[in-house]
Amino acid sequence: MASNQLLSVNSNISEVECQAEPVRAIVGCSSQSILSKLRKMVRAEPMISVIAACANGQDLLAACDKLVPELLILDGRITGPDAFTVAALVQAKHRARVVLISENVCNASPEAELIATEFRAQPFHQECLNLKVRQTLELKSTQRNDRETSGHLGSKATRHLPRTQDAELAANLGSQNEKRRNGAEQRMMRKLLVRDSGVVKVVPFDDIEWVDAAGDYMCVHAKGETLVMRSTLRELMEKLDADIFARVHRSTIVNVEKIVSLTPLPKGAGLLELSVGKTLKVSRNYRDAVKDLFQ
Repeated sequence: MASNQLLSVNSNISEVECQAEPVRAIVGCSSQSILSKLRKMVRAEPMISVIAACANGQDLLAACDKLVPELLILDGRITGPDAFTVAALVQAKHRARVVLISENVCNASPEAELIATEFRAQPFHQECLNLKVRQTLELKSTQRNDRETSGHLGSKATRHLPRTQDAELAANLGSQNEKRRNGAEQRMMRKLLVRDSGVVKVVPFDDIEWVDAAGDYMCVHAKGETLVMRSTLRELMEKLDADIFARVHRSTIVNVEKIVSLTPLPKGAGLLELSVGKTLKVSRNYRDAVKDLFQ
């Protein structure tokens, strides 16, 4: 009897595996060496289907919006925007699994959550990719079962409703879901992802006091801590909210909500005092922009 039960269980597992559809994946990769590795790995994993490949962050976000992948395989060095911004937005909007990779690094963030605050280096190998594919398949199965259960209960609840009420209920549910998705995306857009000393930290805009440039690096000052990220000042300004941050010097950005006073200096320059006690110089080239903040 036990052997017959075991045979039945194994038959059911095989049937599920045969019926499972491949995981829809998008690859974001700017490195030919990494892309070659990925192609070999994908060929060795039958349950993954690559539906698009992009070389920069902007094209990647557009492809994700159009194709809605279940898995995003992402080169950690991709730019425009960077990999961590892309990962956060895709998770917030599409709830896709994300695998961040580089020459020697592989990591994945939790499903159904915004990007994790830290990424730790792990070996990158075939088993890692296989594991993420299996986890995504399991997640798909769970979500499908949840939808079927929800639909069954919903049909019972609305079976005796007039058609107009049924339509209104569906419209309200759709509107609520859209608000949740937009809210998650907006919350993520109000945060800066800073990769500092091998760790990615999520810094809310409201916590940032000022930013100063040091060559090709930015020093982000937030709540008494200084985080260093590789970026130009112009690139960083594109990521920040223009209603909150202003450039006051060729090498300085300030959170305008942290300003408590402005002291004019000769030749059009000035000094800004922040609520944290820091004093920053305003160059004459940016004095008009600073004056507008106080009007």
